[in-house]
Amino acid sequence: MDYSGLRPAGGKRSSKRDLILNLFLQQKGHLSADDLYDLVRREETGIGRATVYRTLQWMVEAGIARKVDFGEGRSRFEPSFHHPRHFHLVCNTCHRSSEFLSSDVETLIEEIAAVRQFAPSQTIIQVFGTCEECRTGHQAMPLDGEATERVFARDALRIAVATERSGLAFYTRAARLTTDARGRDVFRKLAEDEQAHLGTLERRYRELLAEDPLLEDRPTFLFFKGAAEGIFADGTERLRAGIDDLQALLIGIRCERDSHKFFKRYGERFEDSEGKRIFLEFADEEREHRDLLMAEYRSLRERMGKRKKTKP
Repeated sequence: MDYSGLRPAGGKRSSKRDLILNLFLQQKGHLSADDLYDLVRREETGIGRATVYRTLQWMVEAGIARKVDFGEGRSRFEPSFHHPRHFHLVCNTCHRSSEFLSSDVETLIEEIAAVRQFAPSQTIIQVFGTCEECRTGHQAMPLDGEATERVFARDALRIAVATERSGLAFYTRAARLTTDARGRDVFRKLAEDEQAHLGTLERRYRELLAEDPLLEDRPTFLFFKGAAEGIFADGTERLRAGIDDLQALLIGIRCERDSHKFFKRYGERFEDSEGKRIFLEFADEEREHRDLLMAEYRSLRERMGKRKKTKP
């Protein structure tokens, strides 16, 4: 991919800077300024260290790169372009870091910033401690680029499966509680859709594990349980409180709307990968369900209005 169109604000067009930018954005992991300089020198010996340092600083200011400190006595940098905001666990002994992404942590930060009327431009959360390998001697499995993408896809499928199961429980209960025949049929159809999609997702998960027998043991990267699965779990709890048919449809609409927004928001922020495709596919499915529920809600209101008019 050519990243030359991405340049920090105020940066002049320069073939040297374009080269540095392209090389940096192609890297996985965290680079020091010296690491990047060594990579650049292999491509173009005429680029000086100061040019690399200045370009790095411009990328940080433009939001193309993130600057992190793992306690090594030097800063490291990672691409932020199409790399969603994430957080680090940093070992004080070996100084290695592992990444995780949590929508729940992000939501909390956004809520706090909104209450304080604060406009954040960058969030860096680093948790320092001792990694499993340094603490127990158990060697962790290394994550190369291919393994990282499989872990991402694994976690995305786990989240989609959990959400589908939660949605299935919601629509099964809604179908039992709804008294309107047409509304009940809609809920039953959606429950059937959830069951079918659940089977497809579980099959894809098994196929992914077959490609990498060690995949189940690799660390979790995406921590999205509260934001994804919890949407329909909350809706199911509201059904237990005793509601009418219109309210049941409204709860379903809100659940599908929030689920669609969630998966679309994160799917669009990921770089191209199997995990991204899983999220966007799921977002499309949730949008279709939302539209079906909205159409039935309007239809039920219309039928109820007609029944009122025909009463003596």
